[in-house]
Amino acid sequence: MNVSRKIVLGAGVVVVAGIAGFGAMQHGLAASSADTAVQLAALSPADAIAERQKLMKGQGAEAKAINDFLESGKGTADDVAKNAASIKASAAQIPDLFPAGTSMDDGVAKTAAKKEIWANFDDFKSHASKLGELAGALQEAAATGDKDKIAAAFGAMGKEGCGGCHSLYRQKTQ
Repeated sequence: MNVSRKIVLGAGVVVVAGIAGFGAMQHGLAASSADTAVQLAALSPADAIAERQKLMKGQGAEAKAINDFLESGKGTADDVAKNAASIKASAAQIPDLFPAGTSMDDGVAKTAAKKEIWANFDDFKSHASKLGELAGALQEAAATGDKDKIAAAFGAMGKEGCGGCHSLYRQKTQ
C-alpha cells in the first residue's frame, strides 16, 4: 500500500514521499525521487546525522525482527519479506544522508562515520546499493517460506551488506 505523507526532516525541509509498508514509516524516509535527494541535501549536517541514525536504527529493528523469526519463530515469513523490503527501500536513501562534513572528525554531532566515506564515496554508495540488493534477495527468499533459504539470505545481508560497509566506514562503538 502506497501512502503519500509529508515528512518533516528538520531545518525547515519537508519531503512528500510515497511510503510502502510499515517499516519504511519507522524510518521516516522511503522516497526515491531525485527531488528527495535534493531536499535531503538541504539538511544541516547535524540534522543529516540525526536522520541517518534514525534510518539505521529502523534497519536494526527490522533486522532484529527477522532474526527473531529465525531464532524463535516469532512472526511469519511474510513479516520477514516486509522487513526486507523496508531495508531495501531505505538502503537507497543512505548515500543522501551522508553529506560532506558529517564524519566523526568534523565534530558536528556524535557519529561513528569515518572520514574514509567521503574519500571513497563511490565505493560507499556501492555498499549501500549492495545492501539493497541483498535485502531484495532476502525478500525473495522469504517469499518461498523456506527457513533455510531465509537464514542464508539474512546471513549474507548481515555479513556482506551491513557488515561489509560498517567494517570499512564505521568506527566500532562499545
